[in-house]
Amino acid sequence: MAWFLTFLQAAIGLSVALARPSVDFDSSTSKSRCPPFKGDIVINQYQLYPENADLILILVCYTLDSCLWNSTVAVYDPYKDKVVDILEFPGITRNPEFHIGGVDVNQDTGLVSIVVDAGAAFNTGGVDISGTNYIMLWDPKAKTLLYKFNITQEVTRGTYGGFQDAEQDPDGNVYVVGTYPGSIVKVDKRGQGVTPWYLNGPPIVPTNAGLNGLAATGWTLLTNDFTTASIYRFDMRAKKGTPIHVPISHGFTFKTFTDAIYLPPKYHGTVLLVAEVQVGVQVLRSKNAKWEKAEYMGLVPWDGIATGIFVTASVQVGEGVYMVLCPAIGTDPIVPGTLAGNRTEFLMPDITRDVERLLRVRGGWD
Repeated sequence: MAWFLTFLQAAIGLSVALARPSVDFDSSTSKSRCPPFKGDIVINQYQLYPENADLILILVCYTLDSCLWNSTVAVYDPYKDKVVDILEFPGITRNPEFHIGGVDVNQDTGLVSIVVDAGAAFNTGGVDISGTNYIMLWDPKAKTLLYKFNITQEVTRGTYGGFQDAEQDPDGNVYVVGTYPGSIVKVDKRGQGVTPWYLNGPPIVPTNAGLNGLAATGWTLLTNDFTTASIYRFDMRAKKGTPIHVPISHGFTFKTFTDAIYLPPKYHGTVLLVAEVQVGVQVLRSKNAKWEKAEYMGLVPWDGIATGIFVTASVQVGEGVYMVLCPAIGTDPIVPGTLAGNRTEFLMPDITRDVERLLRVRGGWD
């Protein structure tokens, strides 16, 4: 999201109440695998503009999409092919001061982390990191927020910005990544506070774009770094985070800007998908899931320059794997009185076969 949102003029927001709590998350699919699903997804939802996505598996097989322009969270049922709820947050939804760019589901508890950031950092490429950033935890079954922490007030004091993604460790602690400059803050599993866990610097140079996304397997936390165009790992058992470079085979580095990273559950932590916004999804593998090194498997291509639509994330639905696509600012005309364009259909291509093909035909180290 770091590069992509530098061009945004709109923003998103958040507060503490749901606008339309109509979805019943208490489902018979609890703690079971989602039914088979394949084929491209086209979500018919006015002004959706998805930035990130995750799947609530433990409660019900719905996909959560963070709606970039309008600062809402869409709850999509792929089996019914419909958006079954839109979560709105009074005071921040449709507020031009904020972005909601990150949603992450704890598959053990079903609780959802929602990242709210001050939009100025992304709109200016780190020149202006003023404003307030929040991390919130939402209980989809109770339809309530369990906590809302002010990252700016409690941790960064305005010296770090651009928060955009979250992950959890096996104990339920939540980690939130910031980009301007690179940082990770940690929320105690009991919801008792937020503290700095990794801070880039000194010197602190906000325009040096750093970490972008997070993905976790066991106690290993992975992140993609904008500055070095590479992957790093952290040990979440450590009191403070120490980044360790993950070498990639064939001398591979990312050539353009990257956004969210994702470990599809079907591969048990061995396959990492990296959204490279202009060109597609890069596929990496660590056969033992330790991520001490990674094999470069190849690219699932997407032409973001030609289409004006960029790859922002990937997500698993059933046993299928999908690209999350979001039109760039200026691709669609902004609807007067709103922060979003007039688009009503949003494609999520099924890339399952492409990923499987890359995993079969390539690998190893030079």
